[in-house]
Amino acid sequence: MEKSSAVTVEVEALRPLARLEERIVETVEQLRAVRREKAEAGKEAAGLRERLGRSEQHGRQLAGEAETLRRERRQILERLEKLLAYVDSLRQG
Repeated sequence: MEKSSAVTVEVEALRPLARLEERIVETVEQLRAVRREKAEAGKEAAGLRERLGRSEQHGRQLAGEAETLRRERRQILERLEKLLAYVDSLRQG
């Protein structure tokens, strides 16, 4: 029976080591998962930055077009005012 109790003592002594090994394996798996998530987040962030850049460029383009349309509108109003003034001068004259 001494041999049996010696084996039991050895098995008992190895249990904390086995638990430690399990915790290390779990930690490594968690680390790998976090690294994958970080890589995916980096790719997503890069895609979002690219979209933001395109959106900003499109916004600048639209702002330029709006300014052009405002200038054209002012020119048309000025020309209409001149034409109306000319028509009024013909009526009065």
